[in-house]
Amino acid sequence: MKSAISQTVSRWVEEESHHRTLALKVIRQNDPWQGMTEEEIEDRREYVRCYLLKDFELLLMIPIQPRENDFWFSSHQEFIESPFNTHDFQRNRKPFDKYGYRIKKVLEQIKDLAVLHSCISQPEGRKNIQTRFENLVNQEFRNTLLEVVERHRKTFDEGRRAELRRKIAKLSRHILECKAIWQRWSPWEGSPAYHGSQDGNRNSQTSSLGQEEVFRD
Repeated sequence: MKSAISQTVSRWVEEESHHRTLALKVIRQNDPWQGMTEEEIEDRREYVRCYLLKDFELLLMIPIQPRENDFWFSSHQEFIESPFNTHDFQRNRKPFDKYGYRIKKVLEQIKDLAVLHSCISQPEGRKNIQTRFENLVNQEFRNTLLEVVERHRKTFDEGRRAELRRKIAKLSRHILECKAIWQRWSPWEGSPAYHGSQDGNRNSQTSSLGQEEVFRD
């Protein structure tokens, strides 16, 4: 038994002591890189990449809008060791404005819709984009504005009325910003400005409530 174990171990040691010089490689008949060096393979891949990019040459000529903030770190360790993670930086850092960030993103979405509206030549497509724009403004600002105006009409506390007037002014300002962005980036002749989704009824309600009731004081 011991001799058998000894022979097995000796065979293993002998096999490990031999230098393996054979390097086996799988060769496929349909390999496009067969017989080419690494440098030739890289040159061929670069040629194929440039050839395929020719189909997108016109798109690549369009300038890319620079990012407002391209701040980033390649690794978490780099962020930990950066000056932006120090106590002095965090102490003077202002709190994140969630509402302002949301308004910024809504205005960016309206700009995208306006640019898309200006690129479409079919009337039906422009009408669909116009409807999406109106629905977005209604959902984000106008419906809330009507609710605040209604609460202001039913409220008799002067402190509460003053707070509601400030909200009405803020929402009205956002609607005007949306309208200005739409008119700037959607320069189709005859493109209707935003008047709401109810063709005058809700406008007249907002105008009467907002001007006669809200700002009467």
